[in-house]
Amino acid sequence: MTDNTHLPPHPGSPASTGSPTPDSGYYPGPAPVAAPQPMLESDARMWSMFIHISAVIGVVISASFLGFVAPLVIWLIFRERSALVDHQGRQQLNLQLTGLIVGVAAVVLGAITFGIGFLLTGPAWAAYWVYSIVVSIIAGVKSNSGEYYRIRLAIPFFK
Repeated sequence: MTDNTHLPPHPGSPASTGSPTPDSGYYPGPAPVAAPQPMLESDARMWSMFIHISAVIGVVISASFLGFVAPLVIWLIFRERSALVDHQGRQQLNLQLTGLIVGVAAVVLGAITFGIGFLLTGPAWAAYWVYSIVVSIIAGVKSNSGEYYRIRLAIPFFK
């Protein structure tokens, strides 16, 4: 057996770079996670407005089926930095998920009744679709002025 203690460490190994390792005795541990920086009030107003406006665009483009994607992304990114963005994001996501449920229920009831159910569910779905667009625009304007606007007629999935 040969003694390799006189050889230099392999290039790139923790011993050669001086990097600490958990078994070397001086490993500092994982870096602390910094708290998110609070957002400026003007930025919070802008992002909360974007939550609502992006939902309107998504609802119009996809007939309510993809209206939640952009608000969800914005909310997940900025919710810890602003109470206004957190509140408005939860409100908009509740509205979009309720609209999605109304749409799926309308399609299922229409399919079960061989199309006759669409006479009732179609207008209800269309009315909720129009409501979600109008209330999202109102909420966007209110949140741009810094108000914590509460959207009615939405199931509170996120409280």
